[in-house]
Amino acid sequence: MRLVELQRNFQAHLLMGDDAILKSVVDAPPLAPAARVRVYRNAYRVRLLDALKDTYPVLFKILGDEVFENLGDAFVDAHPSVHRSIRWYGGELADFLAQRPPYAEQPILAEIARFEWTLSEVFDAADAVPVGRDALQAVDPESWDQLGFLFHPSLRLLDLSWNTVAVWQAMSRDEDPPQPEAAEAPIPWLLWRRDLTNRFRSLGAAEKASLEAALSGMRFGELCAVLRQWLPEEEIPLRAATLIGTWTDSGIITECNARDQRSDS
Repeated sequence: MRLVELQRNFQAHLLMGDDAILKSVVDAPPLAPAARVRVYRNAYRVRLLDALKDTYPVLFKILGDEVFENLGDAFVDAHPSVHRSIRWYGGELADFLAQRPPYAEQPILAEIARFEWTLSEVFDAADAVPVGRDALQAVDPESWDQLGFLFHPSLRLLDLSWNTVAVWQAMSRDEDPPQPEAAEAPIPWLLWRRDLTNRFRSLGAAEKASLEAALSGMRFGELCAVLRQWLPEEEIPLRAATLIGTWTDSGIITECNARDQRSDS
């Protein structure tokens, strides 16, 4: 048997429990071939479970050792690793929790998983240097209508329907969390990284729509048009400029200029 076939059979056993590899394992005491290979398969599954604990520390605290290990076993069975780096293992856990009983009966669990996965993405995202207010002040006032923006690679937007962040914060501080509570409507959250620290805050509907518009490549004048849904005409320019200033102070804008950003792609 060629080496590549041995490797494939061994991988199939680790990922799916396929026993074809047992024919190629030496049968020598004190362990039979199945027991020998089981050592590696168990170690592989334990490593994946450890990776889930690292990525979802608050979810692990909430569920506890036994329940989390049961969840991990079921998840590994349903989602063998397909990544070269174990860092990216577990991204499907939020959807898994949302669909799998009994976890699906507590929807906040899936949201906590989604929030923690997004935080891990934010922390591992590429870096970029944010611009300051001086970059805005340098723009010709006549050009503001055509001003476009580029944003930090770590920026993420996430809608949460429960008091997920409050529960997550309390558990992170080893405090008693509030009882799960559904919001009247999904709440938008902005997540980003600055100075090697993850940051997040909630957004109002107008700011979320404006930020999504800016992320899509719309320019300042177009952002003002977006705000017409929420504000009278005379208040829009100041509100739009205030949002740009807030984003700049937060460190999420990495470039601003009067070119059409969409023409550069």
